[in-house]
Amino acid sequence: MGFFGSLFSAIGQGIEMVGDFFGSEIISNIGRGVQDFFAERVAGEKSYNKKEANIYTTDRLNEILLSFSEGYFQEATTIEKKCIIMVEDYYDDLIEMVENAPDNARNIANLRALKAGRERISKTINGGIKNPLSKRMSLDDSECLSILKMDSGNEKKKAMTQFTRKVIKEALDNLSKNVRIALNEKTEDIEDYLGGIFEEQEKAIQAIKEHFDKMARDNELEQSDKEKNCIIPMFLLDATDCVSQILE
Repeated sequence: MGFFGSLFSAIGQGIEMVGDFFGSEIISNIGRGVQDFFAERVAGEKSYNKKEANIYTTDRLNEILLSFSEGYFQEATTIEKKCIIMVEDYYDDLIEMVENAPDNARNIANLRALKAGRERISKTINGGIKNPLSKRMSLDDSECLSILKMDSGNEKKKAMTQFTRKVIKEALDNLSKNVRIALNEKTEDIEDYLGGIFEEQEKAIQAIKEHFDKMARDNELEQSDKEKNCIIPMFLLDATDCVSQILE
């Protein structure tokens, strides 16, 4: 398999890896224990009216909502870190393939920029679960507030259980989106880098051709027709070899 074949195969494997991770049973069942305990606590609370409730009731409900977020944050942080490591390892593999490419398929300065871009991975993924979770599990969220207004009992517990599962799914979907954004950004960085290499090679080939044409015009090549017939194919071979070495 050639250089580009190996590279694009690695890119495909990276995308498949993300799909497998977010489709796993571990992810789909995450936080179930926290959800059940939290729903039980909410079900025991009386109907809450934000405008009429005293500060003690509001503080208690805020504490209950916060307990759900805090109970899930440890798992959320672990998942986010796994995703960061997964994308960073994927990117490291791509960088290694680029570093092992033929000499004329590398640009040292641009390669340093590629490596420096690795730190953007964690910035893109961090908070993918925690941020939407905090926003939704709040008295400021209309859907959450409507459940808290319900009378205590099984219906309230059922509604809160469904809500927490919905919120967790939204948070995981948001993390999945952030991971794919990070993957796409890093893939585009690699593609831009390779595009720059191609552009440099094209310029080099054009420069060789222009130099050859100038020599011909200035009569600096005074070889016989037989010699010219050898030189021209040699020039073409030299020019195309720059490209073929990259593709191998």
